[in-house]
Amino acid sequence: MEKRLITLMLLAVTALTGCGGGDDISAPTPPKLLTNIAVPNASSPPFSFDIGYVEAGKYFLSDRNNKAVDVVDTQSNTLTAQIVGPFIGAGATTNESGPDGIVGITGTNTIYVGDVDSVKVIDTAAQKTVNTIAISNSGSRVDEGCYDPDDHLAMFANPGDSPPFVTLISTLTQTVVTKLSFNGSSGLEACAYDPASKSFLINNDGTAANPEGELDVITASSVVAGNPSVSKSFPLGKCAPAGIVLGPNNDVLIGCDPPAGDPLITLILDRTSGAIQASLPFGGVDQVGYDPASNRYFLPARHYVTSGIAAASGFSPQMAVIDGTSRQVLVKIPVGTGAHSVAIDSTLGQVYVPFQPGAAGFPNGGISVFSTR
Repeated sequence: MEKRLITLMLLAVTALTGCGGGDDISAPTPPKLLTNIAVPNASSPPFSFDIGYVEAGKYFLSDRNNKAVDVVDTQSNTLTAQIVGPFIGAGATTNESGPDGIVGITGTNTIYVGDVDSVKVIDTAAQKTVNTIAISNSGSRVDEGCYDPDDHLAMFANPGDSPPFVTLISTLTQTVVTKLSFNGSSGLEACAYDPASKSFLINNDGTAANPEGELDVITASSVVAGNPSVSKSFPLGKCAPAGIVLGPNNDVLIGCDPPAGDPLITLILDRTSGAIQASLPFGGVDQVGYDPASNRYFLPARHYVTSGIAAASGFSPQMAVIDGTSRQVLVKIPVGTGAHSVAIDSTLGQVYVPFQPGAAGFPNGGISVFSTR
């Protein structure tokens, strides 16, 4: 009986090994660089770009050097078009530049693109601007945004105005529905729509209560009623929040870009209670992304430094890959100078990260393509 039991145990171990068992089960598969896509006029002056977005096999990137939205076919990873806004292009400051944020209307050929004082509506099939929605006349950019498919609303932030404000746009009529000012705020960053709570979540750079950042919640019902308001706010400590993305279960990841002297961190919160589920020693990011196919977050950090303490120079840009279940950093991989934008084609398992020239392996401005695994 004992000999038979030992034999069965050996057979079980052999079977597990043949199926990829053992240590290989927990070992993370690191993403790898697949290619760098060249972009015209992206080397001099250094490539000025902003938000990236993927929809139906196309990657769209806000390209200020060319005053256009770049279009990349994700199957062949080739630049196929540059859609002219017309956009302002690279201005004297970031706040005077465009294009900026991109909000895609899922399942359509329409994207909304922030520019200085306006939002451009682009038909991606016709590759042209079909409408311009005036937002302000302050000379400041309309920056990042997000989309509520339940109520057909796009929300964009104007972080450089005083006070900062958000604009809610009907994607059915392509007109402004309402605006909400953030009195006392030092600026606004990225937002996300949470379909579970039917709320917009937006990163607030700082208030009197939370000078280094908070996450504000705006219920969609208050917007529809014509009286948008912040229903609750979650303090983010010394974060200086930038990027935001919904993760698995009830998680929301906040990418932080703290000032020099503060620890580099990334936060994962419960998006209902605001309870911090994880605080990770990585930061210096802007846009962040989540890939449901691999259950991984991707965080390119242009301001990452190896010391783990935010600095004003001496950056070593890296992209962190974080597991959605364990909420732990799996691996860090080098990215190009200035890398702060990310978009993911989950179907093909590809991650798009534009960069400026200068870093080893990334000599010219362009778009890096990484695998998700």
